[in-house]
Amino acid sequence: MNIKVNDLIRAKQDIIPGIARKFRISERQAENFLKIAIEEVAKSKRLSVKGGEISGDNVTVSQLIREVESWNEDEFDEEDFEVLGYCRSIDED
Repeated sequence: MNIKVNDLIRAKQDIIPGIARKFRISERQAENFLKIAIEEVAKSKRLSVKGGEISGDNVTVSQLIREVESWNEDEFDEEDFEVLGYCRSIDED
């Protein structure tokens, strides 16, 4: 099963403004942060992340989708932001 990272980001557009406010970053940076978070969770589940697409067995990809769909802006704390934000650039493209 495959899913595009952008599809998961679109599904969570409603939390981007809250993430931006919480970490005092732009909404574009918050979207990039969310992208990085999704990719990192996918990798932690041993899914393949390549070219903006996540792939793997149906059960694990479905679990990832459900997990991401349950996220809200309180999902992330300052430590998450520091680890993800500083290890990988969230700068605006």
